[in-house]
Amino acid sequence: MSRLSAGESAWASEEGESEKKLILRIIGPDGRPVTGATLGTGLNIFEDSEGHPPQTITMWLRGQKRWWPLRSDDRGDVVLTGEDAEFRNFYTLYAPRGWVGYRRLQEGSASGRAIVRLEPACSVHGELSSTDFENLGHPLAKTVAFLYDSRDRLLMYYVSERGHYEFLVPSGAYELELVGEGASGVETERRRLHLDIESGQRAYDVGSIDLAATRLAELFGKPAPELKSITKWRGGKPPRLGLLRGHVVVLVFWGSWSRPCLKTMPPLIELHDLYADQGVTIISVHDNSVVGVSDLEDKLPEARQLYWGRRTLPFPVGIDRGEGRGAVHEAYGVDQWPMVIVIDREGNVAGKFSRWGELQRQLPRLLRGEN
Repeated sequence: MSRLSAGESAWASEEGESEKKLILRIIGPDGRPVTGATLGTGLNIFEDSEGHPPQTITMWLRGQKRWWPLRSDDRGDVVLTGEDAEFRNFYTLYAPRGWVGYRRLQEGSASGRAIVRLEPACSVHGELSSTDFENLGHPLAKTVAFLYDSRDRLLMYYVSERGHYEFLVPSGAYELELVGEGASGVETERRRLHLDIESGQRAYDVGSIDLAATRLAELFGKPAPELKSITKWRGGKPPRLGLLRGHVVVLVFWGSWSRPCLKTMPPLIELHDLYADQGVTIISVHDNSVVGVSDLEDKLPEARQLYWGRRTLPFPVGIDRGEGRGAVHEAYGVDQWPMVIVIDREGNVAGKFSRWGELQRQLPRLLRGEN
């Protein structure tokens, strides 16, 4: 009988407990339990980015307010209890030997025990740059590489100010998504690649990839396109952007079909309440999935009840029309929802914001007219 079979047999004979529990046993390539392996549902790596020290590696449990790895005990076990025991995807790293593992448990599985087998890691690495951003005069501030498993679940990401990334992964199929970020949150186009890592493969060099500029990147620092194609407005038609010089305009692209978009509205309402009389004008643009104001209204009662505290939107909502998601969406290069674009007091595109805290911190500077 092999070591693994004996270990699993002894393990299976242990008494279970009634408490919700998931026990993961970490097994090395030799079949022996591994002590001191780190485990989480994902891995973040920061290379001199966003104030993190060099090579900050953070294991995490998705959805939980914890950012430290769990470690296998002297039996090779990691014990998850309560809500943690409901997770079904686990990445494991044993750095001293360069071993890694990834285990995806079947959804709805009632089993309280599982094996995570480690193997020598394959280094997936590459370099990122953007000639377009250099030519536009605002070079990349950082790059981000996202790695997804074969079912498109985010497994890890790597943030770098040097255009580098490296992941240590076991054999299998993955999706790699690459993006660069320049000034004020303006991003490059995203590149997505499929990777097949064979058993025993120790390196996968993706090579150097030059990331193209987006339409929004080309607009950065230049006059914001007018909202010409919008003829239907909920809440009254706002002045042309050209007549809003001296104001900071927060332009929000959204869709009533998107829960993240609906959850974006309460911070926007709060932003309106705080800054409407200080020179901040919020204008939202709904995509062309609705045909008119009455159609839009029919889709919003549940959102008001669940997310908006029964409030209605206090700022104008324009309904886009035209090809794609609409002509205004095309003019700004909108490819994700929600998207928040800020126009400065001079009428120029000043950036894109994905975090409300960051936008609120930048608004006083923008109101002062500072670059």
